[in-house]
Amino acid sequence: MANRTIGLKLGLVGLLILSAAVVYAAVSLNSLAPASNAVPGWEALNADKLAANQDELWKIYNGGDGPWKTAGVTTAFQRYYKNTKVLTLIVHRTGGDWKKAKALYVKKDAAIKEQEGYQTVTLAKGAGSLATPGQGTQAHFWNKYYYCTIQINGTSAAEVTAAKTFITKISTTITAKG
Repeated sequence: MANRTIGLKLGLVGLLILSAAVVYAAVSLNSLAPASNAVPGWEALNADKLAANQDELWKIYNGGDGPWKTAGVTTAFQRYYKNTKVLTLIVHRTGGDWKKAKALYVKKDAAIKEQEGYQTVTLAKGAGSLATPGQGTQAHFWNKYYYCTIQINGTSAAEVTAAKTFITKISTTITAKG
């Protein structure tokens, strides 16, 4: 009986540690996304989504999570912002492997380089770029073991500036916290 009690206690301790790790991942990814109006005029909408592990990535990608899993994404966080347009931010974590984050950026950047309005964005660490194909602005960057994407429904100078501001702000936060 004593061994069973010890086993149950150890099981509960393990469950508590696992729960704390999941909560930490949620807080950590969430803390990388700017708060409402941290980028002036961009209000965070109440529609955050968290994929706390690879099995939950479908929540963010509507089932199209296979390529992200293959690329090594372990968790992701999505937040929407609204100004006169809508901005979608996704923060991806590649475990503790910066090489996977960089490889994901390089692969995606090869496609973005061919788009209209392509430009690099100077960051203190990692690399970033954006393009303005069609009716939207796409921006992305990597820093440490994070790969982030931003999409804005619009290509005006204000939207391009907002994309640059978001990726610079998030990259700076990753450098400080990540």
